[in-house]
Amino acid sequence: MAQTAPEFQAKELMFTSFGGEPVYLAVVALNRTRIIPVHGESTKEFDKQKIIQVMKNAVQPHSLVEVRLLTEYDAYYRDRHNQLPLPVIFVRVTDEENSTYYVDPKTARIVQSYNSHSRWNRWLYHGLHSMDFPLLYKHRPLWDIVVLILILGGTSLSVTALILACGVLRRKLIPLDGWPGRQVGK
Repeated sequence: MAQTAPEFQAKELMFTSFGGEPVYLAVVALNRTRIIPVHGESTKEFDKQKIIQVMKNAVQPHSLVEVRLLTEYDAYYRDRHNQLPLPVIFVRVTDEENSTYYVDPKTARIVQSYNSHSRWNRWLYHGLHSMDFPLLYKHRPLWDIVVLILILGGTSLSVTALILACGVLRRKLIPLDGWPGRQVGK
C-alpha cells in the first residue's frame, strides 16, 4: 500500500473509489488532500483526462459540450470567503436542463452544479439578496456604495411609513371634535 510523506499529517482518511478503483483520500485541511491508491503511488490529484472520461460515461446518452479548467471563480462558481477549491474542471452537458458541473481534481468530486432551474435561483435569490453580481464584487468599493444606498433607501421608506402610520393612528384614536379650538359641524 502507498504511503504519504512524513510531513503530510492526515486528520481524516476516507475510503472511496474512482473509476472503479479503490483509493484512500487523506485530508489534512480544507482543500489539502492526498490520494492514496490501494495499489500504486500517492498523488496530489486525480488525472484530469480520467475525470473527464468518467464524466463522459456518467452523462450518457448525453455528451459534454464544454470542458475547461477554471483557475479563478466565475459568475456561478463563486465563494466570498475563497474556500471553494481552485482549480476546478468545468463541464457543461447537452441535456435538457443544460447542466454544468464543477469538479475538484484533488478529490474527483462535484463541488458545485447548476441547471436551468438553479441558475434562476442564483441570480434572483443570491444575486439580489446579497448583491452578488460579478460587476459589483470585482469592484468592491462599488459594491459598498450600492449596498449603502439601498440601506439608506430602505431606512427612509421605513421612517416615512412610520410617520404616515402615526398620523393615521392619531386621527383614528383622537376624534376631530376633541381637539382644542376645533369646532366640527357648527
